[in-house]
Amino acid sequence: MIPADADELVTSQDIAERYKANEGNVAYWSTLQGFPEAWPSGPGRTLVRDATLVDKWMKDNLPVHWAKGQDSDNPFGLPAGGPRDLVTLSDICAWEGKALGRNEPVPEGTLRSYISTKKMPGPDRTPGDGLRPEVTERSWFRETAYKFVNRPRRMRRQRKTEEPVATPAVDGSLPSRSSTARTGSVDAKNIAITYSVSGQTARGWIRAEGFPAAGEHGYSAAEVDEWVREHRRRTWAAAQRRAELSGHAWADADSGAQKDRAEPALAPAAEAEGEQALLTAEMIGPRYGVSEFTGLKWVEVKEKREGDKVIRQSFPAPRRTQPRTYDQHEVDAWVEKHRPHVWAAFKGTGPALVHDLPEGDPRDLLDIYDFAEVLGMTTRGEALTRETIRAYHTRGQVPFADRTADDGKKPRVFQDHWYRETVYRFILSRRGSGRFGPRA
Repeated sequence: MIPADADELVTSQDIAERYKANEGNVAYWSTLQGFPEAWPSGPGRTLVRDATLVDKWMKDNLPVHWAKGQDSDNPFGLPAGGPRDLVTLSDICAWEGKALGRNEPVPEGTLRSYISTKKMPGPDRTPGDGLRPEVTERSWFRETAYKFVNRPRRMRRQRKTEEPVATPAVDGSLPSRSSTARTGSVDAKNIAITYSVSGQTARGWIRAEGFPAAGEHGYSAAEVDEWVREHRRRTWAAAQRRAELSGHAWADADSGAQKDRAEPALAPAAEAEGEQALLTAEMIGPRYGVSEFTGLKWVEVKEKREGDKVIRQSFPAPRRTQPRTYDQHEVDAWVEKHRPHVWAAFKGTGPALVHDLPEGDPRDLLDIYDFAEVLGMTTRGEALTRETIRAYHTRGQVPFADRTADDGKKPRVFQDHWYRETVYRFILSRRGSGRFGPRA
């Protein structure tokens, strides 16, 4: 029966065509909470839906696909203005967040990485470019910014977040069941963090048959736990072992069978010193406020010598191998000595520079290898390799260059260069080596 207030009716094929998707996408959308119900209509009893309700749901839940279905060159309702108006990176961050259906702007670091990888156009105006009006920060023409924000996009599943979701503790340990219950819901990222799986794996679970349906604010943490315990037993058992090592109450009776297979306890001498804190390799990075990948790279660090002098100490040896676990106190000592900027951020005692910043004119031009030397010497005590700094540059982890090849300015440069003040500002603003207050 057709609802009395239904206006235009659309089939799944119509929806796919309008929102530039395929019918498989529409079939998946129909399983999501709140997607308009369908009813049979016509001689063939084809399933149809109210087009107005579908469009409203798409706008609220899948704004990127919704924008594809709008016959407009400004589907997100960006502010009116002249095409040559100057806007800042923070303006574009706000508009990009709006285009993605988020309540907050996207981080500036995200857009800086887009600039570095050429996904986003560089600024039309820069400080000191000699044009009028003078600008004090990188700026874009409104038409440049709007063309970027309204660009064709590849859709990734999105969820509007109105309430906080569960996050890992500062020390990288898993959230307890009680804290998860208080928060109520989790998303794919939190699932991946909790179970130490990739984001792709977590999203695959979400699409699996029988996975708990999403609610208004995401997935029920308790229901996800039950699903993982039932359908991903090895992953569940590994998560329980990590919880046990971190001393969290999240480990429950289900992990008892795993205890039977655990390795023998540490030597009595170690036990006599009291409870010993252990970290798995995957817990090391998050404990110190860096990525899990960074922590896994640390454990591979080998001793480096120049003659009889040790200039770099190897990472502490694991106390156990299945899974790899490390003495927390030994790891603390290694990070404090060999990653002082990270340690300073972890303890809230910065700024911490291994060597003082070299003196020089703020407008001196430094190329990428000068950047590598200054950054490495001040934060690590040795220059970064060319491969490392180039990787940082490619991933957008360093500021956008102040000067680029043949940019028409004087003196002429043939590759990316940064002003000394830009490099120093970046070093002093990095986590650990920058100006931050003590942790609460």
